[in-house]
Amino acid sequence: MANTRKLDQAIRTAQAKLKAVQSRESWALSARDQAALARHSAVVFGKALKLKDSPRAEKAIDTIWANAAQTLQAEINATETEKARVIGEAAKAKAERKSQGWW
Repeated sequence: MANTRKLDQAIRTAQAKLKAVQSRESWALSARDQAALARHSAVVFGKALKLKDSPRAEKAIDTIWANAAQTLQAEINATETEKARVIGEAAKAKAERKSQGWW
């Protein structure tokens, strides 16, 4: 059987991060996204103190979360595809070995 432990772990990690992103937990974001989130949050907070709207900053925050979720979902899909390929190759190799027989 194919050894897919590393791929399984990568899938579990990405799924946990995706769940955290969907819950809007910033630890799951990249450092770059965390910095951008902090910057836009500061703008929103500063304008809120002045009782002003900040639709661009709010939209940017929503975009950061959406992009992070999309990236993680793509990573999960790619890893699952790679896992399926590895399993398929292992099955093909096993079938070839069995077809040669013992004689």
